[in-house]
Amino acid sequence: MLYTSAFPALSIFGLIVLMFWIFWETKNNLFWVYLWQLKNYHIGRFLAHFSTTSGRRLLFSKAMFMKLALFLMTSFLFYAIFFNQNFEILGFNGLDFLFIVPIVWLVYVFEGAYAIFSFLTKKAKKPEFTSKIIFILPIIFIPMGVASVVFAINFIYGFSQYDLYDFSIIGTTFAFSLLLLDLLTPLIASFIILLLQPITVFARNKIIKKATEKRKKLENLLTIGITGSFGKSSVKEFLKTILSESFFVAATEKNKNSEMGVSEAILETLNEKHEIFICEMGAYSRGGIKLLAKIAAPKIGILTGIGNQHLATFGSQQNIIKTKFELIDALPEEGLAVLNWDANLIRDNFKEDKNTIRYGVDTKEDVWAENIEVDKQQVSFKAVFKTGESLLIKANLIGKQNIANLLGALAVAKRLGMENEEILRGVSKIKSSQGGLDLIKHNKGFYVINASYSMNVAGVLAHLDYFKVWNQKKIFVMPCLIELGKTAKQSHYELGKKIGEICDTLIVVSADYFNYLKKGAIEVGMKSENIFLLTKPEDQYQKIIKTAKSGDAVFLEGRVSDYLIKKLFEK
Repeated sequence: MLYTSAFPALSIFGLIVLMFWIFWETKNNLFWVYLWQLKNYHIGRFLAHFSTTSGRRLLFSKAMFMKLALFLMTSFLFYAIFFNQNFEILGFNGLDFLFIVPIVWLVYVFEGAYAIFSFLTKKAKKPEFTSKIIFILPIIFIPMGVASVVFAINFIYGFSQYDLYDFSIIGTTFAFSLLLLDLLTPLIASFIILLLQPITVFARNKIIKKATEKRKKLENLLTIGITGSFGKSSVKEFLKTILSESFFVAATEKNKNSEMGVSEAILETLNEKHEIFICEMGAYSRGGIKLLAKIAAPKIGILTGIGNQHLATFGSQQNIIKTKFELIDALPEEGLAVLNWDANLIRDNFKEDKNTIRYGVDTKEDVWAENIEVDKQQVSFKAVFKTGESLLIKANLIGKQNIANLLGALAVAKRLGMENEEILRGVSKIKSSQGGLDLIKHNKGFYVINASYSMNVAGVLAHLDYFKVWNQKKIFVMPCLIELGKTAKQSHYELGKKIGEICDTLIVVSADYFNYLKKGAIEVGMKSENIFLLTKPEDQYQKIIKTAKSGDAVFLEGRVSDYLIKKLFEK
C-alpha cells in the first residue's frame, strides 16, 4: 500500500470541512424549522409560501442549481469508484470527475464560514425555542449527527491508514454525502415534523384539555373573545388597559392567538383572582375559532372586521366569513356580540339572534364617533352612545383606524359598568405602540413610522389614509402581501393606486406582486423613477437615507427586515 505524508494532512482538512459543514447544516435545519413554525405548522400555509418570490428563490436559487450540478458530477464519480471504474458518459470516464471532490469541500468551507457569520451577526433565521421546538430539534439533527460521527471517525482513523485509493473512496463518499444531506434537508426536516405531528397533536390535545378543564373551574371569570381579519390585537390592548382601571384583568400575549397560545395563557397566567380574561383568537381554516371558543368559553365576543387575509388557506371568502362568525355562534344565550358595523361583510352576514352592541366610525347604531380630529401623534373624537351619553376622547394613537378599535373597547367598558372617569383614565394610559404603530424622529431629521407588526389590505389602506396628515415627502416601504389567493393581483393593483395618490416614493421589499403595485401607482401619477424594488435590507436602508430629508416621513408597512428597523430606530 502507498502511504505519503499528504494523507494525514488531507484527513485534517477533511475534519475542518466537516466542522464548517456542521455549521452550515445547523443553519439550514434551523431555517426550515423556523419556516414551519412561522406558518404555524399548517401545511397549506407552508406550501403557499413557495408561490411567493422568496419561496421560489429557496427552490430555484443559483446556489441550489450549482449544488445540483455538483451532486450530479459527484454521483457519476461515486458510481464509477464503487460499481464500474470503466463507466463513461459523453466521452468522460467517471474518474475524470475526481476534481469535483476538493471543489465540494471548498464550497462547504465558504458556506460554513457564512453560517458562522450569520450566527454572530444574528442574521440567521431560527425558530422561537418553545417546548415543541425543543422536542423536535434533536430529532431533526439526527441525520446530520450520524453523518458527522461516521466521517469524523473515518478521517481520524485515516491519519495513518489511508492509501491513495482508500482516500479517493472516503473523499468521494464524503463529498457525495455532504451534498445529498444538504439538498435533502428541506424534505428531511419537513418529513420529521409531519411524522411527529401525531405525537405533537397528542401533546397539544392534552394541553388543550387541561386548559379547558381549568377554565371551567374558574366559574366567576368573564372571558372576552376577540377575532377578525384586522384590528383584534389593538382592541385587545386597548380593552386590557381600560378595564384594568376597575378589574383584575389577564390577556393573551402579543399575537399568541392559536389554540396553544390561548391554552398556555390559561394554564400559566389565569388564577382565581382574575375577573376578566381577554382572549385574542386567530385561525387559518374552518373550525379554528370554534375550538378556541370551546377552550376559553367567552360570554362577550368582539368581531373587528372581515377581509381577505389568508384567503389562500381558507379557500374562499365565504369560509373566512363563517370562521370569524364562529365566535359569535359560540356565545351563550345570554352572551353579547360586539360588532364593527362599519364592516360590510359583518353587516351583511350577521343573523339577528344575539344581544349586540354595534359600533363604528361611520355608522350611527349603538356607539359611534363624531368631531374626529387626526394629527401625527394623536386622535381625538367624541364617542357618542345610543343612551345619550358621550365621552370626549383624546388618545396617543396614530391613525384614524384606531378610532373604530377604541370604540369597540369603550362599548365593552361601558356595558361592564365602568364609570366615565375610570374609562378616560384608562384611555390616557394607552400607548401608540398598542395601536400597532410607533413613531420616532431619526437623527437625520426625518420621521419613521413603524407598522411592521402585521399586514393586511384593510390595514394598509388605513395607514395610507393616516399618511395624508404628513405634508412633506412621504416614503412608503412595504413587502407584497401573501396568502391573498386569487384576489392578490387586483388587491395589489388597487393598493398601488392608493399609494400613488398619497405617497411620493414607494420602496417594495419583495417581488411577488411588485408589477401590480407599480402599475397602479403609475396610473394615478407616481413617476416610475420613484418606485423601487429592493430586496436587500442594506439597499433599502441606503435608499431611505439618500431619499429622506429633514421633515420627511418614512412609513414601514408589514414585515420588513429586523435589520432595517434596527438601523432606522437606533439612537
